[in-house]
Amino acid sequence: MSKQQMREFIVTLLIIAGFIGVLYLIFQTRGFLSLDPDSLSDEDVALIKGAIRNHVLLAGLLIGGLIGAIVQRSKFCIAAACHSVVTIRDLSQSRSYAAALIVAILGTQILYKTGEVDITRCIYIASPVTWLSYIVGGFIFGIGIVYAGGCASRILVRSAEGNLGGLVSLMAFILSSGATLWGILALVRVDYFNQLTLDLKTQYLPQLVQQVPLWAVILFVEILLFAFVLSAPRDSEWWGVRWPVAGIAIGLTVILAWWINGAAFRAIPFIDSFSFTGPDDPTLLQTWRPKSLTFALPDTQTFRYIIMWTGEKMNFGIATVFGVIGGTLLAAHITGTFNWVAPPLQQFKYNLVGGLLMGFGAVLGLGCNIGHGLSGFATLSFGSILTMTFIIIGAISGARFMNWQLMREM
Repeated sequence: MSKQQMREFIVTLLIIAGFIGVLYLIFQTRGFLSLDPDSLSDEDVALIKGAIRNHVLLAGLLIGGLIGAIVQRSKFCIAAACHSVVTIRDLSQSRSYAAALIVAILGTQILYKTGEVDITRCIYIASPVTWLSYIVGGFIFGIGIVYAGGCASRILVRSAEGNLGGLVSLMAFILSSGATLWGILALVRVDYFNQLTLDLKTQYLPQLVQQVPLWAVILFVEILLFAFVLSAPRDSEWWGVRWPVAGIAIGLTVILAWWINGAAFRAIPFIDSFSFTGPDDPTLLQTWRPKSLTFALPDTQTFRYIIMWTGEKMNFGIATVFGVIGGTLLAAHITGTFNWVAPPLQQFKYNLVGGLLMGFGAVLGLGCNIGHGLSGFATLSFGSILTMTFIIIGAISGARFMNWQLMREM
């Protein structure tokens, strides 16, 4: 075994250890459901609630670390996938994304049907169907990821491995998303886009087509994804190890993120029934709402947490961002691939514009390619499927326009 192979082997072992660590935290959290809450003192309740919070934060840190290491080593990225479709007609990365969806959808739906995670309480299903926000936000975000040189997770990874262009995209993304969440652009989002909604009681696709059983909906979606994955030509790069393993691993992180947050959402009101009236309690939903991976809001929250630490609290999303940075740094240094890189000036311009578009589009559309595209899609949310469709359309359109620009400048 060569030195480089040994380094890759060490990273692989660390990734496996990370998955095991998250599973341990999940079962520790679930274990609190076996206690008798009537026998617990106020001090016991406070200690258990603190332990649950620590489990969720540590799981977020580990899951983020897994995302960072996997993306750093595989270059998994929906922006690169769409760009490859346009430039070299290669679908290997697209199939990797489909593999992640296959795993994430199946695992998430199993967690839901077994009562482990109440996905009907998550933002992707419980929120109003702001259809214009999904369409416009998704399309703008899709264009942005191509110009920024990476999707929401990829620009974070690129920044942590020393790419200054990725750092410019990340900071522009944070600025734009913050302005759209809390600043001047929030007026446009709230007063115009959010006012246009569809009158649907839920966004859960199987409930929208009630005449079709849940298993049939899941089977139909999974067959479509499997057909796409298996349609790869025999000489395609897809049939190696890199893309299938990366896709499956990313899909597993989405499942684990749902599971740990779902376990906490179940355990908190069970242990502290005095403070929380049940799953519909607004205070409970504000802090412990079931969630999985996304980077639209957490990137901005992390920046605010860093500069306003005394007035902010760590949450699962912020922990995942720190985890991505840590996992990327660790994987890059172990494999010797960390390197400070300054792209050409023209690329810096693209990074800036792309990051700004990404931030606005992600918040307007209520999620990014990870939030809607994997976590939300895995819940079979109508809004997530709609948004991801327009993210892909925007990314392909952006890649075509960028190629046209480059050809004209030659």
